[in-house]
Amino acid sequence: MPSDNADAAIRLRLVRAEYDAPERRRLLKDARRHQVPGRQAALISAREARRCCLESRAEEALESWRDAVNDAIHAGLTDTAADWLYAIRALNVQYGPWTSELDEEHRLAQALHATGTGRLLDRNREPREAALSAMVSGKPLEAILEARRWLSDAVVTGSWADEGDALAFIADLYTNNREPLRAASYYQLADEDKKLLDLANQVGDLPLPIGSLKDAPWWVLCARAALVSAQADLLDDETAQALLTELTDLAVRGRAGELTDSPNRSLTMQATKSACALVSRGTPGQAQAILDLLAPDVPREPDHYSFTDDVHAAACAEIAAAHPEIVVAAVTRLLDLASHNVQSALKFAATEPILEFLQTTPPSRGDHPAAQSRADDYTEERIALRDRAIRLADRQLLFADAIAFWLDPNYPAVRAHAKEARDRILNRPSPIRGHASFGNALAFDSYLVTTLDDDEQVACLAKLLDIARDPGEVAQARQHALVGAGELAKDWADDARQATFAASKPFVLGEQDGSYLDDLTGAPHPLSWAKISMGISSLRGAGLHLAANTAVTIEQQEWTRDQAIHMLSSNELSDVHDAAVVLVRLPQTVTHDVDLNLLAVHRHFGVRQAATVLAVRQPVRHHDVAVRLAADPDVHVRRVLVAETVRAPADPSGTLTTILKTLAGDARNSVRSATIGSFRPQTHLLTP
Repeated sequence: MPSDNADAAIRLRLVRAEYDAPERRRLLKDARRHQVPGRQAALISAREARRCCLESRAEEALESWRDAVNDAIHAGLTDTAADWLYAIRALNVQYGPWTSELDEEHRLAQALHATGTGRLLDRNREPREAALSAMVSGKPLEAILEARRWLSDAVVTGSWADEGDALAFIADLYTNNREPLRAASYYQLADEDKKLLDLANQVGDLPLPIGSLKDAPWWVLCARAALVSAQADLLDDETAQALLTELTDLAVRGRAGELTDSPNRSLTMQATKSACALVSRGTPGQAQAILDLLAPDVPREPDHYSFTDDVHAAACAEIAAAHPEIVVAAVTRLLDLASHNVQSALKFAATEPILEFLQTTPPSRGDHPAAQSRADDYTEERIALRDRAIRLADRQLLFADAIAFWLDPNYPAVRAHAKEARDRILNRPSPIRGHASFGNALAFDSYLVTTLDDDEQVACLAKLLDIARDPGEVAQARQHALVGAGELAKDWADDARQATFAASKPFVLGEQDGSYLDDLTGAPHPLSWAKISMGISSLRGAGLHLAANTAVTIEQQEWTRDQAIHMLSSNELSDVHDAAVVLVRLPQTVTHDVDLNLLAVHRHFGVRQAATVLAVRQPVRHHDVAVRLAADPDVHVRRVLVAETVRAPADPSGTLTTILKTLAGDARNSVRSATIGSFRPQTHLLTP
C-alpha cells in the first residue's frame, strides 16, 4: 500500500478508535511493537497522548508524546516533532510540575527546527498562516474556515499546543464578529477564562451556554465554573440549585485531594467561589453545606490571608439575607472572620442589614411552648452576637468602631478611639515636599469625631478645611479631608452649616484642584514608558458633596443643583458619579424641574440611576422616563429602579405598578426577586 494510502487508513482507524476500545488497543499494540512505519507509530502515540490529556492522565500523556517525538525524529518529521514538544510543554503548564525547566521543550523545539523540515500532514499552505492572513485582510468568514482546518489538523496530529491556539483564535473571531454563544463554547475549551469573563460582561443580559460540570478536563471545568459565577444572576432557580450542588461537590472533592487540578488548585478555588456566588439561590441545606465546607478556613495565624476570605465573608452576608433559618450561624461565622481581622468580613459586618439584625426585635414567641423556647434561644444568641460585635472595637480593627458606634454609641472604646481620631486630625503635620501622605483615614476619623463635643468638632472641621486648601498635600488627602468635613458638618445647626457652605464653593468651581505632584502623575509624554498613577486630581466631586451637606437655603441648594448638572458633562467619571449622587440627595423641591429625559440617556450608568430615583419621586410626570429606564441595558440601573419603586409611597395612577410588572419579567433574578417584596411582606429579618 502506498504511503499516502497507508497514512489515510491509519487516520481512519484512529477515528474509529475514538469510540471502539478494541481498535484502540490494537493500534497501540502495533505502534509499541513497531509493526507499523515510524511516522504512523508517531501519529498513534500522539493521538493516545491527546486522549490521556483529556482524561487527566498526565503521566501517560507525557510518555506517549515522548514516544511520538522519538518516532517522528527518526522518520524525518522534525516540524511535527517540534509541535509535539510544545504539546509536552502545554501539558506541563496545565498539570505541572512548574519548575525552572518548564521551557526546556521550547528550546529543544527551536533546535529541531534548525535541523530540517518535515511534517506529518502535507499542505500547500498551512491553515494557521492562511487564517491569520485572512483575519488581517478583513475576511472573517475565510479566517474562520481556515481556522477550523487548523483545528482539525491539530486534533488529527495530536498537536496539543496548536489545538489550544486554534480554539482561542476561533473564539476570538466569533467574539469580534457578533457570535458570542459560539465564542463562549470555544473559550471554555481553550482555557481562556479571562476572555470568557470579558465576553460575559460584554453581552449583558444574554445568557451564555454553560457546559456540563462533569467528565471534562480541569481547565474546562474551571472555565465553566467561572462562567457560572459571572452569570449567576441570569440563571433560573432550578438551574442555580442544580449547579450549586455540582459546584459544592467539586469544591469538596478538590479540598479532599480527589480532584485532578492545576498546580495552584485553580479548579478548587473557582468551584468554591462559584458555589458562594450561588449560595443565596439555593436551599437552606445547601447554604449550610457551604458554611460547613468553609469552616476549616476560619482558624489561622493572626492576619494570615486566605484566598477564600473575601468570598467566605460575602457568602455569609448572602446567607444571612436569604436564609432566615440559619441567619444566626451565618452572622456568627461572619464575626469569626472579622475577629481574625478579615477586612471584607468587617466591612460586611458594618453594613446596615447585619447591624439591623443585631438590633432588631426577635421573632414572636407564639403560644406554643416550643416556639417560646426557640424565641428565648434566639434572643440570647442575638444578644451574644451583638455584644461580640461591639467588642471588636477593643482591638481597633478596620470598621470595628463603626460597628460599635451603631450598636452602642457610648461604648468606652468608641469614645476613646474618637479622641484618638481627633488628635490625629488636629496634630496632622504640615506636608513636606517629597513626602506624600495620602490621608486615607481622614474621612473615617471624621466619622468618629461626630461622637465628641461641638467645640471639638469645630476644631477638627477647621483643620480639615486647612488640609483641603493646602496645595502641598496630595490630591487624595485633600479629597478625604473634604469628605470628612462634609461628614462633620451635615448635622450641625443651620448657621454653622452655612458658613461651611461658603468654603465649599472654590472646590466645586475647580479653583482648588490638584497638588504639587501633578507634573509627575499627570498625562505622560506620548513616548514615555512609564506613568505613576496617584488617582485623580479633581476636588470638584468632593467639594460638591460638602456643598450638599451644608446647603441650607433654597438658593444654596439650587446653586448646588446647578453645579451638579454642569458637572455631569465632565470628562472625569468620578466627578460625574459624585454629581449624580448629589442630585439624588438634594430635596425634591429643588430637583423637580430637572430634565430627566437628558439624564436617562446619559453615557454614565450612575446618572441614569439618579434619573430612576428622581422619576419614581414623580411617577405621573415622568412615566415615560421610568418605562424607558425599566428596559435599560445596564442591570445596575434596573436594580435601583425596582428598589426605589418598592419603597415608594402608594401611587394612585398605577404607574409604579406598571413598572413593577415590567421588572417582574426581567432577565436578572436580582431584579425579579426584588419585585416580590412589593406584593408580599418580607418573612425574614434581613433584606437582600
